[in-house]
Amino acid sequence: MNVNLYDVLTSVGKTEILDVSLPEHNEVFYGEEITLSGKEAFSLNITCVKKDIVNITCEPVIVAMRTCSRCLTEVESCYPLSIERTVNVSTNKVYIDNSSETDDISYIEDCNLDVDRLILDELFTILPTSVLCKEDCKGICKVCGTNLNTSSCNCDQTVPDPRMAVFSDIFNQFKEV
Repeated sequence: MNVNLYDVLTSVGKTEILDVSLPEHNEVFYGEEITLSGKEAFSLNITCVKKDIVNITCEPVIVAMRTCSRCLTEVESCYPLSIERTVNVSTNKVYIDNSSETDDISYIEDCNLDVDRLILDELFTILPTSVLCKEDCKGICKVCGTNLNTSSCNCDQTVPDPRMAVFSDIFNQFKEV
């Protein structure tokens, strides 16, 4: 969703409050395709602080459908965000502690605020690179691919010690047939 900032920038102290919702869409995060959506609509507050400087605040709750890193089942995770940015619209820089400019931003272009990009920039800073369906997830069988959380298999799960491979080869040569 794009929001035009021209109206807010017309006078210092002017505030615009918008009800915004994040539509469901897919994003790629560290090679994993995740489905994102807003849990509910949220308020986006935009206030003109000085000439060409706006303060943007919102508190969305984002729902992410991801894949468990061990068993590959779908996992739904909620991420509450608290976003507060003071931005110079003319230079596309963010203010830190309302004193010094830093970091170029990608969510404002030609006085248009891309709300989705603002939320994604914040979300991707807190999103874990991997997620588990439950803390004690058993994963999948390395031999047959069975999900060990839902059923068991009779595959040999022993992992031989690679340092003993030489002895294993010797024993296999002299094994009686």
